[in-house]
Amino acid sequence: MARAIDLARHRQGRTHPNPPVGALVITRDGRCVGTGSTQAAGNAHAEAVALAEAGAHARGATLVVTLEPCNHAGRTPPCTETIVRAGINRIVIGCRDMNSAVRGGGIEYLRQHGVEVVLETIQAAVDLAQGHHKLCQTGRPFVTAKWAMTLDGRVNVPAGGGRISGSAAHQHVHKIRNSVDAVITGAESIRVDDSRLTVRPPPEDGRQPIGVVFDSLARTNPGARVFQSEAHTLVLTTQAAPLSRVRTLEEAGATVIECSSEKTNRICIDSALAVLGNRGLTTVLLEAGPTLTRAFLDAEAVDQCAVFVAAWTMGSGQLAPISVSELHKEGSPDQAMHLVGPDLLFLSDERRYGPGAA
Repeated sequence: MARAIDLARHRQGRTHPNPPVGALVITRDGRCVGTGSTQAAGNAHAEAVALAEAGAHARGATLVVTLEPCNHAGRTPPCTETIVRAGINRIVIGCRDMNSAVRGGGIEYLRQHGVEVVLETIQAAVDLAQGHHKLCQTGRPFVTAKWAMTLDGRVNVPAGGGRISGSAAHQHVHKIRNSVDAVITGAESIRVDDSRLTVRPPPEDGRQPIGVVFDSLARTNPGARVFQSEAHTLVLTTQAAPLSRVRTLEEAGATVIECSSEKTNRICIDSALAVLGNRGLTTVLLEAGPTLTRAFLDAEAVDQCAVFVAAWTMGSGQLAPISVSELHKEGSPDQAMHLVGPDLLFLSDERRYGPGAA
């Protein structure tokens, strides 16, 4: 199962709206004769890839898969039928699929057709499907909020002062970007930092996350680098945005989508996430300034925080959405701390979705 999980992990950010899944075909004498992982939407699922590679060796073998196989026809045939036709004798599943179109149906179909089913709820497999399960349950993507701050909770470095966190943390952020469907930021961050929201250096397959800019008044500079990157960019705005500005952003290559707004003309966070969910996005990384990040936190729209804390103080400047003392909740079972170079990374899961979730 560990190898199947690793196969799935390498497909994160590349399969939406489908979840990343890994699969192996193991013969009775313990040989691995087929491996597979979920391909881009509309292409083969992990099980089909592994079984195609195994060919005739799949008959009587065991299929190991990270997520319950689908039992419905979409852009591809049901995986359960492919499994039965291949002659698989036994299947080991790392996680039940909470999609209402699948939930238990794949397991039931396989058992009815003589396949021995072993269902294991393996946390690593559940974690890989968090975005998929949240989208199925709520219609919204799984949101990870990331920021860097000093020990005294400051987030803005004076002009020309470099980054708060070190190079190792910077590289880690790009690994996170490489694993999500989209990266969200605000119009102010684009104005100040001219962020590209891309993975650097580019991954071998060239895939880049979708860029999402929260811009209620469509005031982003059409010459910003985010519109010149290899990735597609969405600009979320409100009815208060002047039509002329909207058209200018569209001419720059952006897709502009109007969202519901609050009384202050700010974008309604839940409305925006519903828009992203409707586009099949399952995982997003929020890399914004403290104002937008705080708005996400206040809207209870953040599922996980990834916060880099640098071992130095600034003394003045803008405060982070959450202080170090608020982050460090003694005894929290869902919080992990890691050293990334000289910086401390706090990872805090606020919510869980899928099997075993409260």
